[in-house]
Amino acid sequence: MRLLAQLSAMTLLLAQLGCHFCGDAHRSPKIAVFARYVHEISRQRQIPIGQAASHLYDLGVRGFDTSYDDPGLSSLAATVLKPVNLYGRVPFLSQDQGASVVEKFLSVAAKHGVPRVMVIPDGFTKGGDEEREFGRIVEGLQRMVAKAKSRGIEVMVEDVGGEAASPCNRLCYLKRFLAEIPDLRLALDTGNLYYARRGEDILELARHASGRIEHVHIKDQLQDDCRTYSVLGLGGVPNREIVRLIVGEGYDAWYTLENTAKGADVYEETARQIAVLTLWYGDAISWR
Repeated sequence: MRLLAQLSAMTLLLAQLGCHFCGDAHRSPKIAVFARYVHEISRQRQIPIGQAASHLYDLGVRGFDTSYDDPGLSSLAATVLKPVNLYGRVPFLSQDQGASVVEKFLSVAAKHGVPRVMVIPDGFTKGGDEEREFGRIVEGLQRMVAKAKSRGIEVMVEDVGGEAASPCNRLCYLKRFLAEIPDLRLALDTGNLYYARRGEDILELARHASGRIEHVHIKDQLQDDCRTYSVLGLGGVPNREIVRLIVGEGYDAWYTLENTAKGADVYEETARQIAVLTLWYGDAISWR
């Protein structure tokens, strides 16, 4: 019932908005989706992957995010959508500091012409020396950034969710990554710090990383349950404020839609998410 109420409210909002931004390319953000959107639409509508991708393309979606080791990457890359970001875990605390994974990661990105990769470093060892482990992660990241730069690929870290201790769900360490690795970029996930429940402010991170944000994952979670996805715009994540802030500071790259509320028709909800994001983007442009 809560989902139906959210969808009804969002539908009413979009009906009131009408097509205010239709046909205005300057007010249209670059939109991608996670690969699972394509697969879910294919499953729900019982159509081939290529047709599902084409339906998303007709809505304004142009790219997708997926893991570098996704076995379906090549088939999805053969559709009208292009891979705009690859992500994956790199074990910088391992004996070779993730060197073998890094090589595979970057080779896949280069093969598919993906201009950016998002790295998820190790979490801290429970009871371990966080400062020492952070130093090893930085060393591994520095080598990866240098290797990627020689291939024309940007490397990003993301603010991650989860309550387990991680250098990527604490502002102090995220800021240090950016300070200690000048060529490192940030993939800003709008909902992960909210999900992590540490009280960290996503707007503070966005302000601090001004000029270093290379990619955005946009999602929403319920105000009374930060672990459950909400219809975009009706949850507890300050997405509208985030979009206004980063656009105002010059961000003009990709927004990847990440969540669909449980039980939703993925195609229809994607259309709603695009309309809402386009509204926020147009509003931000007008304020810039």
